[in-house]
Amino acid sequence: MGEIDDDSILIVDDTLSNGAIYQDQKIIFDLITRSLSKYEPKKCRKQTERGRKEHSMAPRHRRPPREIETPSATIRYEPVVEKGSWLQSCCSWDLLVFLLLVSGACGFIVLHLYLYPTLDKMSQLPNIDPDNAPFTWGTYRPHMYFGLRTRSPFSPLFGMMWYEQPDTIQRPHIRHWCHQDDRLPGYYWYEADGRTFGRQNISEAHKGVIETDWINEANGFAARVKLNMAKGRRYNVILYFSAQELATRFRLGKHLKDIFYGTNELLGAFTFSVHLKNGTKLNSSHSTMLTDERIPVEKYQDYIMENTQAYNAPNQPLHYLLNEKKNSEEGKFIAVQLNLGNDAEFDIVLQTEKLKAMKSEEFSNTLRSRSYNFNKKYENAFQLGGKNYTKNQLKMAKVAISNMLGSMGYWYGHNRVVFNNLIHPYGPHAFFSAVPSRPFFPRGFLWDEGFHQMLIRKMDPKMTLEVIVSWMNVMDTSGWIPREMIVGSEAEAKVPAEFIPQRPDVANPPTLFYVMDKLIHDERTISRYSGILKLLYPRLEKWFTWLRITQAGPSRTTFRWRGRNSTILSELNPKTLSSGLDDFPRASHPTDNEYHLDLKCWLALASRVLARLAKSYGTEQEYQKASKAMEELNNFETLQKDHWSEEAQGFFDYGKHSKDVALAPVPASGSPRQFEYQRVASLAPTYQLVTDAFGYNNLFPLMLKMIPARSPALKATLDKIRDPEVLWTNYGLRSISKKSPYYLAKNTEHDPPYWRGYIWINVNYMVLSSLHHYSEQNGPHKDLAKKIFHELRTNLVTNMANQFQKTGFLWENYDDRTGQGRGCHPFTGWSSLILLIMSDNLDT
Repeated sequence: MGEIDDDSILIVDDTLSNGAIYQDQKIIFDLITRSLSKYEPKKCRKQTERGRKEHSMAPRHRRPPREIETPSATIRYEPVVEKGSWLQSCCSWDLLVFLLLVSGACGFIVLHLYLYPTLDKMSQLPNIDPDNAPFTWGTYRPHMYFGLRTRSPFSPLFGMMWYEQPDTIQRPHIRHWCHQDDRLPGYYWYEADGRTFGRQNISEAHKGVIETDWINEANGFAARVKLNMAKGRRYNVILYFSAQELATRFRLGKHLKDIFYGTNELLGAFTFSVHLKNGTKLNSSHSTMLTDERIPVEKYQDYIMENTQAYNAPNQPLHYLLNEKKNSEEGKFIAVQLNLGNDAEFDIVLQTEKLKAMKSEEFSNTLRSRSYNFNKKYENAFQLGGKNYTKNQLKMAKVAISNMLGSMGYWYGHNRVVFNNLIHPYGPHAFFSAVPSRPFFPRGFLWDEGFHQMLIRKMDPKMTLEVIVSWMNVMDTSGWIPREMIVGSEAEAKVPAEFIPQRPDVANPPTLFYVMDKLIHDERTISRYSGILKLLYPRLEKWFTWLRITQAGPSRTTFRWRGRNSTILSELNPKTLSSGLDDFPRASHPTDNEYHLDLKCWLALASRVLARLAKSYGTEQEYQKASKAMEELNNFETLQKDHWSEEAQGFFDYGKHSKDVALAPVPASGSPRQFEYQRVASLAPTYQLVTDAFGYNNLFPLMLKMIPARSPALKATLDKIRDPEVLWTNYGLRSISKKSPYYLAKNTEHDPPYWRGYIWINVNYMVLSSLHHYSEQNGPHKDLAKKIFHELRTNLVTNMANQFQKTGFLWENYDDRTGQGRGCHPFTGWSSLILLIMSDNLDT
């Protein structure tokens, strides 16, 4: 009777450890293992030394060998041969049962994985604000100029559209979802707390302005809309509600004061009213629409236009009105259109059983009170009043935080994940997050979120914890978190189809540890929210473990971002999207033996945070384990051994790299041009440190404060920061050295540079935070750190304020040669960190 050899056990354990096999499959593998114990299987393929170390198992208790009977010398043993069936001659019944078990298990796995695949979510952490969040209206549709909903999947959607009334019959350009192609001179929330109120200015073409102010009360809301447009121009405003579940029904009223009414599972009975103010008159009677059709959310404005009619009465200008002839008695989508002049004002109120009709004065008083409270809280948090900033700089600072809070988003549904080479839904998720950009990136990004919450926590630490809980609730049972949360049809409508699916082996910088590091050093946050911090600790620990295992490098102290394409030839340097730095140059020829500096530093920070959390909320054993990981990952000697170049005087990635690569035309018979631009290396790649690309990636040991204050490495890094030929500009730190061959280099024939020279505010913020830290540490370089800190802060604030005044926007990044804003706009994600920079509130 044989036994399973230990190498074969390692293979089974390796399969189970990657999280791709579910609990029910593990039961089957246990059955197979027990069956195998009766037989002597063939020797399984040996695992590598690394595999044995990573997947060690507890020693198994082997059975003692059976004693074999020794034949007697006086008795002759002659076997009796009995004639059996052909089946018995081929195999035993035990072996037949074993084969049936194996085939059944394989069949079950194929059926389960390919016909009924799932990704298992972790159990949900509790909602921090269960009594209010589902019922309270807010601007949680960030991709819209003005849209409201509650944080519940049963919430109706409210939105506003408008367009300029043409004088001749033509399709007008309608404003609804935020689009850069609308070419508006500016739009932003200039006061908003993300919970109870907001005030926004939308600058239209022809020097017109639309103001949208709103407040919530109980489970209803009220808003005021003002149009102050160029004389002689006419505008049509459409207000609509859309049901998200079958129980919601709308009906039409007879007058503006009760233009809609209906019922909803969340709100109960409700009425929607419109009140014209200050002598505002309609150019024609209001028009309405009510349909029971299920309209895709991205088609609302098209449906409105398709059901609009032109009326041209004698001696009257042309009017567009909603076609009321098709109206249903009740339905799921309802709208009212107001045809207005250039100067108009109206209030709207959603009345419920808990919120009765609100008078104009009551609205004004409530709005004034909330505005006062916001400004008081803002000044207490950032204390800009006593600093010598210009009026424009102060305006930019308040817009930064207001637009971030006014752009908070809520989504419900599934996102799409590539699993077993097929795309599958993963969810459902109830997701709450800040967004980087209303027109271009109106969804949650894991890499961006930590920076968003660095700012939000100063105004509303409870909201920050709600967002972190939301991210932890999308974690799967292995510890993976999607790098983008593209949840539901509204979010998917803003993303090209090929970028929607997420991959469960791809990570993203764990910036939530960056903000957690600040939260757990804030005594008020700890005392008020210790309960939720205790619940977050095991989730953060699981995420950290997933990162450390799945993104492991070739040695215990090195780490590698997954997701680089080793076969692509069209890219000058294959992108590392998982790092967040996208096209920042890494080793020119990706292999499994490369390792990345920034990932090592992120894990070092995460280990410090976990050690502190474990001390407060974990067991003694967990604390000892976390402390050991912290010591190992933050060992400066190891960091130098793996990443430091004495010759180049810097920290670098390592991998298979050539220092002479270029995009060049290569013959290609299948191409219409008979050639394609591909990466060509004049020098053969070898394993080495990537010393020809110094930039943001190489600053992570400084930014995450891993360099000792007295180390010569600190001086070398500071010198490179201040060198105009390397990173220094009059507008901020550029993302890669001017001396690098990758500076402003295209990554493909058509892809422009992204993280190859331009100035990004999140990294400049991290550098400033570390400079402030080192300026307060005893050491020979504190004065240099302090000098660079003040110069860099002045350059950033001055340039961003100049661009804000010139363009009306905060931008995704800034040109290192001219300081001009670049990329998408408005970008009030991490570019809003300029407020923390102005306040000196860098939390070192």
